[in-house]
Order: sequence, then structure tokens, then C-alpha cells
Amino acid sequence: MLIAVWLGAVSLAAPADDALAALMKGQPDVAVRLLRGSRDAPGLSLLSRAYVGQSLFISSGDERHKLYAAAESAARAALAADTRSAEAHVELANALGLQLQGAGAVQAARTGLEIRTLFQQAVELDPAQARAWMGLGTWHAQALGLGALVKLATGANEATMRACHQRAITLVPNEVFFRLSYADSLLLLAKNDAPRAATLRREARGLLESALALTPQTFWQQYDQTLVRERLRALP
Repeated sequence: MLIAVWLGAVSLAAPADDALAALMKGQPDVAVRLLRGSRDAPGLSLLSRAYVGQSLFISSGDERHKLYAAAESAARAALAADTRSAEAHVELANALGLQLQGAGAVQAARTGLEIRTLFQQAVELDPAQARAWMGLGTWHAQALGLGALVKLATGANEATMRACHQRAITLVPNEVFFRLSYADSLLLLAKNDAPRAATLRREARGLLESALALTPQTFWQQYDQTLVRERLRALP
């Protein structure tokens, strides 16, 4: 299953400050260039995220998948450097999820469980890791969207999905993408629950409107608000 990826700011040591600043300005290629020699978990985790950022500017599917693979490699190196890095767990989960596009059911199920485990480990290591809570919420929504058998096999449920998304928003209330991600999860549920579809879409609209009311502080928050506007225009 696929996951949503947030490219918001993180706290890093001084050597990575320039790379982080470049990424927040929408210059992931600069961040990659500055971080390629990283050996520590924070730098490698940010490198993984920068590769994902680069993919958003690429139209070729093959080139995007090369960047996803590079993101996975950097995230695995970050995890090897520090097995207790919550950021490294999140980046690896994100990189794995991005590579599931077009995957078969067996691979999707196997990797999907690994992704959930990585997010769960991240919040155990750092309960304030908002991106991991968002990832868990998205994971539950996407598992629910795959039908009753997957729901039964994985233990995915709507209450947990909601709680995880709400936790992420509570931790970082001014992040556009967390509200967008929650709305997307509700819209996914609406596609598979006709009796509740209208109610779920109304709830999603409220989240999207609240995301649009936030003042963007970075390139990525502006980018995410563009996606919010697209979702609102597509709503019936």
C-alpha cells in the first residue's frame, strides 16, 4: 500500500542546517548535494527525505523509482548508524511505501506490514514523532480500503486511523500536510462506504478548509496547500 510523505522541518545538528534550509526552500537537489557524504543518522535521514523531495519534480516514473530506491538506501544506512532513530524508521517506511506503486498483492501485503511495524517502532522510540503518527493513520486507512479480508488479517480499524491522525495534528497543529493526510484517509473510506460517504466527505472538507486557513511557512506547506485546493475542487 502507498503512504503519504511529509517534507516538513526537523531538528538537526549544525552541519546539516544548510541542507535543511535548502530543502525547506524547495531545493532538494541542493540538500542532496550537501548531504551525500553524511554518516550520521540525522544527516542520512534528511538525505532520504531530500531524495523523495527530488522525486516530486521528476515526471519520469523510472527516474522517480531510482530516487525512491536511493531514499530507501539512505534510510537503511541511517537506521544502521542509529537503531534507535525514530526519524530513520519513518524515512524507511516512507521510502518502502513509495516503491509499492504497481506491486502485486503479496508484496504489498508483506511490505505493508513492515511499514506499519516501522511506524509503530518510531512512536515507541519517540511518542512526539508526529510524522510516524500520521503514517500510521494513513496505513490504517489504506488497509481498510483494501477490503474486509485485509482488515481482518491486519487488524486495521477506523478508530485507530482517526486517533493516529488526530495525534499528529495535536502534536503539530500548524502543519498543512497532516490535515491533508487525514482528509485523504477519510475520502478513501468514503469510496468504500456508500452509506457514510457524504458524511465522510463533509468531514474531509472541514479538514481541508482548516488546512487552507493555515499560514504556510515553507515551500512544502505552500505546495501542500495547492494539493488542498485541488481536493476541494474535486469534492462533490
